[in-house]
Amino acid sequence: MPTPQTAETQVDKTVTINKRFINEITFPSTEDGRRVHWDKQLKGYGIRVNPNRTIVFVVQYRMKAKGAKTQTYTIGKYGSPWSPDAAREEARSLLEQVHRGIDPIAQRRTVEAAAEQAALEEVHYEFNAFADRYIEEHVKANDLRSLSDIQGTFDRDIRPFFQGKSVRQITKQDCKDLRSQIGQRSKSAANKAHKWLNAALMWGIEHDGLESSPMLGLKRPYKEGKRNRTLSEWEIALLWSVLPQLAWQFAMHMRILILTGLRLREVSGMTWEEIDLDRKEWIVPGARTKNKRDHLVPILPVFERLLTTIEPDPQLRSGLLLTTNGRTPVSGFSKSKAEVDVLIDSALRESAWRTHGPFAPWVRHDMRRTLSTMCGEMRVPIAYAEAILNHVSGTLDGVAGTYWLYQYAREKRETLAKWEKRLEKIMKKHKVAFP
Repeated sequence: MPTPQTAETQVDKTVTINKRFINEITFPSTEDGRRVHWDKQLKGYGIRVNPNRTIVFVVQYRMKAKGAKTQTYTIGKYGSPWSPDAAREEARSLLEQVHRGIDPIAQRRTVEAAAEQAALEEVHYEFNAFADRYIEEHVKANDLRSLSDIQGTFDRDIRPFFQGKSVRQITKQDCKDLRSQIGQRSKSAANKAHKWLNAALMWGIEHDGLESSPMLGLKRPYKEGKRNRTLSEWEIALLWSVLPQLAWQFAMHMRILILTGLRLREVSGMTWEEIDLDRKEWIVPGARTKNKRDHLVPILPVFERLLTTIEPDPQLRSGLLLTTNGRTPVSGFSKSKAEVDVLIDSALRESAWRTHGPFAPWVRHDMRRTLSTMCGEMRVPIAYAEAILNHVSGTLDGVAGTYWLYQYAREKRETLAKWEKRLEKIMKKHKVAFP
């Protein structure tokens, strides 16, 4: 069997390249290799006939530069969109470029390289990829204490809105629509999204090649006054009473917030390794606290009972306490908060609670203010209340290490014991099971 050849036979005789000629073409064998026919009407324009029964339009040219070699530019295969006449006009245009000193092959390579670069940039600037870089290279790299807040805002609100979109294609109207959509649920959440998206885009200008930000000139969408909301005794009792109707992780999370006055993610990320039930202590690591200091939380009897119901067997107490998948802390707090509000509204329609009036809008963080306020009512010195909430202020500022961790440990335990007794009286008064 003869060896296949890759030779190209140049047919000396020129022809009129049209549909009739093409329809009468006989295709060469593999041994003969491909064959080229040149057009009578336009010098340099031709067709390449291949053994695989394809016909390709080409144009041959040589640049005027000294030592330039003859080059063959492929226009395209016969068939839509390339007819003989359309290909001839394209060849004419290409030869005109050559006459003006423009190399068609070099130009095509430049265009293809630019298209490839554009495609790479589209991948690079896809919003989720951009958000990942911002969080990794700026937020985490600089150990910003707002990491959990930023990640939560991006994951809950910003990423889903811009899913699949290039950050460079985001318009000012897109940003307005995002804030408006979030604002229908929560004005404060819309303000947070405004704040962190603006910060990310400004970082992108400085560090990631963005030329401008669509957020420039946009003011915070909603006014926010300083929150002073505290829950009354009956509101605390009503809130506690509806918690058993939630998934146990969210119910337990809310109970611990009420008992300790801690922040949402300080509680959601708690692990058994942080808890010493023999010493009746829970040490929240600085990686999860706002001020980056370890925080000692005394464990009082009611709190201890809740903890032991989560996992009765001491041998199995490891890893996260509040989790739905065993791998990550419980999340989805906006949804669970909405469920609590529905349960509260339903309970308010019952006679037992109807006489107390409306349950004003609230957020979980209001429990910290409530605990602080009621500490004042119980004549607890402000320094002890600040220590319970892990605030660094006044004489506490600047105290570090072990001394800071155990500063006011006894007073915190005594204060939280008073708080548990206060809660017990509140629940008893309103006939709510406790804990």
